[in-house]
Amino acid sequence: MPSSIPAGGAAAPIILPTNPTQPYGAPKPGDPSYSIYQQQINQTSQPVAPPSASTTIVNAPFGSSVPYYGGITGIGSATVAGGGSAPGDATGITLGSFTLTPQLELNIGVDNNVFAQSASLGPSGSLYSTVTPSLDLKSDWNNHMLHVMASGTVGWYASAPTQDFQNYGLVVDGKVDIYHDIYATWGIGFKRASEALGTPNVAFAQAPTVADTLPLEIGLYQEFNDVFYQIGAKATRFWYYDNSMITSSGLPAASRNRFEYAETLRVGYRLSPDLDLYLAPEISQVRYIEQVNSAGQRRDSNGTNIGFGATWRPNEISVLEGQVGYQTKDYGAGLGSDSGLSYSLKGQWSAYAPLTLRPTITRAINETALSNYKNFTQTTFALDYTYVIHDAWTLAGGLLFSIADYAPVEGTGTNPRTDYFFRGQVGLLYSIKPEIQIGPFFEYSQGSSTDSTGPSYSRQIYSIRLIAKR
Repeated sequence: MPSSIPAGGAAAPIILPTNPTQPYGAPKPGDPSYSIYQQQINQTSQPVAPPSASTTIVNAPFGSSVPYYGGITGIGSATVAGGGSAPGDATGITLGSFTLTPQLELNIGVDNNVFAQSASLGPSGSLYSTVTPSLDLKSDWNNHMLHVMASGTVGWYASAPTQDFQNYGLVVDGKVDIYHDIYATWGIGFKRASEALGTPNVAFAQAPTVADTLPLEIGLYQEFNDVFYQIGAKATRFWYYDNSMITSSGLPAASRNRFEYAETLRVGYRLSPDLDLYLAPEISQVRYIEQVNSAGQRRDSNGTNIGFGATWRPNEISVLEGQVGYQTKDYGAGLGSDSGLSYSLKGQWSAYAPLTLRPTITRAINETALSNYKNFTQTTFALDYTYVIHDAWTLAGGLLFSIADYAPVEGTGTNPRTDYFFRGQVGLLYSIKPEIQIGPFFEYSQGSSTDSTGPSYSRQIYSIRLIAKR
């Protein structure tokens, strides 16, 4: 998760919670509606904070700290390329009743295994560079809210041009205050991402497959006394584009294009100003454009997830939200059904001023690009950290361990498959001035599998990173 804790050059800022009359018309900390997203975007910082040293290692391209889509992780996401939540710190340019926050992250380095190959195949190395600009615009209104974010990440490989990528996205979301205790939320966006070699669920031979998504979300929130509820609906269109030959066990792009829908409900109770408990049932539907895919399968499905969770705010600059549930997926047309435990933990923890920890733990059933498997359950444990060492120096990085368990299609004789991925990143940043940081980073990653066709590689990346924020 992102953080507004500064990375070097300044003491940790004092985060002052807003009140309901401040920008966005946001609830105060302790209100049930004060979710992780709202807590991150409704803060003011004193003094001016330099850009955060690391956004997240989850879903970030190799050799970079920013997620795919150039830092946009989803509608209602405060994540910005290379830094913390742009609306949450005191940087930015005032444009009437709006604040515009531009930011840029540059990475230049060397990757010793660009194609994520095993040692027996002779790994290929290459110089590489990534550029991630972003623009974040937020309203400064007493009521209602409008938020626009445009961002992109472009990557070049000197000796491996097939791995070049261009990821970008535009997200527009907002909130409409209906009454003092009820409001509606909405969001729409467009995102382009690349499925890189050495990551879960890859079915191409060389050049990355490109995935476009068009998400749409609406929601309604209301609270009364210490009880609150939130209802929502989501729809996402997926398009895929193959840029190289698909492996024999993979599905072509046309067989992966689909719509995903979800209807959500969250009903909770505020036990104290610092702790909320809630029940969160969800139903979902997946509808493929090709009713029968290239493997002769019907992959449309209906799903449910019954979750129970809590949101904890241990102090003014920390928030953790966890949920445990049970997920089911019913295909109803030859592929049977699947089910399993689901859980998540996300947030920001800063009990000791120089250190900020951002945990990300998730487990869920996902669609797969492999024709012999009906889905895969991905379990991810990740932790990003930022530690202000002294004066202008900051230690930053992250650790990630992910497991992908693939469920075979019945009757194909395919054995179960499990892929394992590890990724670690550490860097030292120096603040030239509060808005500019530069420093070296080292990253190590490794993949293995119980299947001979799965990932088997180790990878080392050395880079210099520059982060600038206005």
